Amino acid sequence: MTKRKIATLRQTLQTACFPAAAICFLFLQGAVWPTQSAAQAGTDPVALEFPSQYFSENLPRPDITGYFPSEWKTYGSASGRNAVFTVPDSAPAVLKDGVEWAFAGAGAIPLNGPPLDGDFKVTAYTIGMPVGVSVAQGILYAGDDNGYTYALNAIDGKMIWAHYGWNMNMSNPLVDGDRVIVSTGNAYFNYEKTMAYVKGKPTVRGPGLNSIYALDRTTGKELWAFHTPGEIMPTPVDVDGSLFVGTGDGHVYKLDVATGKLAWKTDIQSFVSMSSPVAGDGNIFLGGTYPNYFYALDQRSGVIAWKTTIPGLVATGISDCTPAYASGIVVQEATIESGDAKNPVANVLLAMDARTGNILWQHRMSNGPVPPAMKTATPMIDAGIVYEGSPVSGNYHAFDLKTGKQLWTTHLGSQIRAGAAVVNGVAYVPYHSGDIAAIRASDGKLLAQKHVGGSFGPSSPVIVGGTLYVSNVFGWVNAIPLKQILNAVDAQ
Repeated sequence: MTKRKIATLRQTLQTACFPAAAICFLFLQGAVWPTQSAAQAGTDPVALEFPSQYFSENLPRPDITGYFPSEWKTYGSASGRNAVFTVPDSAPAVLKDGVEWAFAGAGAIPLNGPPLDGDFKVTAYTIGMPVGVSVAQGILYAGDDNGYTYALNAIDGKMIWAHYGWNMNMSNPLVDGDRVIVSTGNAYFNYEKTMAYVKGKPTVRGPGLNSIYALDRTTGKELWAFHTPGEIMPTPVDVDGSLFVGTGDGHVYKLDVATGKLAWKTDIQSFVSMSSPVAGDGNIFLGGTYPNYFYALDQRSGVIAWKTTIPGLVATGISDCTPAYASGIVVQEATIESGDAKNPVANVLLAMDARTGNILWQHRMSNGPVPPAMKTATPMIDAGIVYEGSPVSGNYHAFDLKTGKQLWTTHLGSQIRAGAAVVNGVAYVPYHSGDIAAIRASDGKLLAQKHVGGSFGPSSPVIVGGTLYVSNVFGWVNAIPLKQILNAVDAQ
């Protein structure tokens, strides 16, 4: 076994797993919760009956639902990942002015306190809601790493139902008709799969029950389930009634959204970490690890249309980011070795031709320390502009989609993994320190920043009317009026 392979194995295991103390905590989480009526929104963790429950009295009013999106078929709601939904002047004042509430999921910890065991990664992998929320027809959907999917009334934050999925839920729930689609899995390797890698064989990440579930949108009742050997941490993409997703067993799957029936699966020989696929030009696009490639697969046949890579990729360096797509261009961030011992890694933003995989342009960002778990950020595309953060440098950038010209850079000073939501000329960006920045989209000027607490991972925000919705690594969902962010006293 080469020194290089030993080093990359160690790197993978260190970045993908967490201390045994956290695993013990994970088991303890299933035992007893602080008492609170689960039917109410509040500041204490909900007390859940195992494995699921339903509160029909908390369903949204019918006169509200039509102002929300009717469906949610991909991570961030659209291929560009800008989850913004404006409302007309005739909308109720509560939608235009914005609502404010906080929901604490099972095991949530105080937003003004320290992370579990002093470790943000332990917290995210144990109780966190790291990926972000979805909204459709007046209901907000969120998953947590305790294994639950929650449906909340988007106006008041009261819980409608909760479903337990027997594994971590790092997906952005999809909504298609009366179905909610969620996926589950974890970032661990068991001994057998680790030894397979040592012997040069393909490995599988994600022991336990790895699943895609279809749930009834209003009740949470399980409609069907599909299980795979490896984790399904990414969010599937729903295209014309078919679900596509990559997994920890090195395959990409196509399923029927109505029945869960398998249409095809393709062995790409790379396990997929957190790369939620994006669809465009008849293909789906996603990143894989060991070997490190970015792939395009034909939606109809599953045949690999093309694959590409760049030199120096670190472990999961092109597989821990969700790509964005617009105007025939796929945008993906990656993490590479910098060659600098003091600041050993750098983020690189790639723009690829969706038809051929040719790299149209790339921008290398500043060198810096290794971010937790080698994570990268989620790009967002709006009106021909790519907005992208760096978990390495703490800078937020804007680039021209077609030319790659850097338009501006704003230093936020903390790791940035979430995408932005841009509305009315302002980019709203949650980041690691528990803050939400309001940045002027035209020139990058920092207008304001509001401290929420906890920490934000790749939890790209959702805006409906005057409200920003966002989930937190500390196990919370917050609804915050936009005007409250813009008027925050934290403005700099």
